[in-house]
Amino acid sequence: MEDQRAFWAWFERNEERFRNVEVPAKEQLLDELLDALHDYCPHLWFETGRADDGCNELIVSAEGDTRYFSAVRTLIATAPPVPGWRFIAFKPGSGFGFDTRYGGITFSPKATWFLPLRSSSDPSALGIRVGYAHYDQAQEQIFLTGTFIMLECTLGEVALAEQVQHIEVAALPSSPESSGYSPLPELANLVLGGGA
Repeated sequence: MEDQRAFWAWFERNEERFRNVEVPAKEQLLDELLDALHDYCPHLWFETGRADDGCNELIVSAEGDTRYFSAVRTLIATAPPVPGWRFIAFKPGSGFGFDTRYGGITFSPKATWFLPLRSSSDPSALGIRVGYAHYDQAQEQIFLTGTFIMLECTLGEVALAEQVQHIEVAALPSSPESSGYSPLPELANLVLGGGA
């Protein structure tokens, strides 16, 4: 891992070019930013864009891998003030009011249910079984990946990685409530201790 100061020095020299990445050379620009970030730590990723308030944002992520959370925190904690930019550690949660599409499948938090799972070897660990009315066993990996993306977007990267130790997917029982399932938005109470 390189010193974070080298990344920020590079970013300050080049930040003008990243203020608007919606240009013909978008992929080249994003690859260049990723290369600079990977020089600091090859296990980090980013999202960038302009927020509703007009400020440019750079969100640095470890893609939920807690082994690299300290690298994210260190990088963002040492960010210099750059006018027109906001630097954010980890993908924030956006709540449950949107749908995610992945692999041709729609993942709708409001139409999804979950069943809390507890481990007998570690009773404090939280696992969840996420149930879908349209679940297809033949597409289990797509459902798992789509579920992870949906949960990371709804809860946020840190909450999902640190609070949920196990995720599995399944067909939703015909009577979910009597089978112990709860509507997915209620997961925020378990993971975040309140609304998301």
